[in-house]
Amino acid sequence: MFDLIATRYDFINSVLAMRMDVGWRQQMVDRVAAASASDGKVDILDIATGTAEVALLLANSIPNAQILGMDPSVNMLTVGRTKIARRGWNERITLNEGSVQSFRTKLNANSFDAATMAFGIRNIPHPREDALCEIHRVLKKKTTTKFCILEFSEPEQTDVLSSLATLFIRHVVPVVGGILSGNPREYLHLQNSIADFPSPTNFVKVLEGLECGGGGGRFRVDEVVQMNFGSVQLYVTTPI
Repeated sequence: MFDLIATRYDFINSVLAMRMDVGWRQQMVDRVAAASASDGKVDILDIATGTAEVALLLANSIPNAQILGMDPSVNMLTVGRTKIARRGWNERITLNEGSVQSFRTKLNANSFDAATMAFGIRNIPHPREDALCEIHRVLKKKTTTKFCILEFSEPEQTDVLSSLATLFIRHVVPVVGGILSGNPREYLHLQNSIADFPSPTNFVKVLEGLECGGGGGRFRVDEVVQMNFGSVQLYVTTPI
């Protein structure tokens, strides 16, 4: 699906989110930067990196960061590599093909000081808990290690603005995204995947209720930042 829309992906996001998505991603990167401030070299894993928007923000905000971006879409990675080369950051950012399910064979345990994932967790096939535990495995277990997730959901609130945000996601996004991309079926998937994703309250329960590695490993949710009238959440977590 993402291979089909890769060359237009950034443009469509900018139109649909009215460029607010840049600020959402920067808030996530800022949390990682703050946690990494006292460390030396920082190894960061950007999961579902796509066209490397988050990876580029990480490199810009954290000068001592070495970033590995992983994504199953070859065409999205091709777009991302072009952007990285244009910035001259080939030595700081590496993009590799791979899904979370492939981490077991591609990434060592306790390898990364931080991980980020923007708008990708809802696309992971069930059981989602298995993928989260695989991310938990590759992260170092220290107080400064952060796993930050940026994701859409239908707002839990029932005020007017939140209701308008829900209507926008359900009806405007698939129509406008389909027109701009030329692939309406793909943007119908976006609407459906958001509707099917757990509410913020329930997703926090998923993260904190994990039992990874046979030792009860899980993520402690330190903060949930509500954005865009409750339709976008930033989950800031620590692997424990």
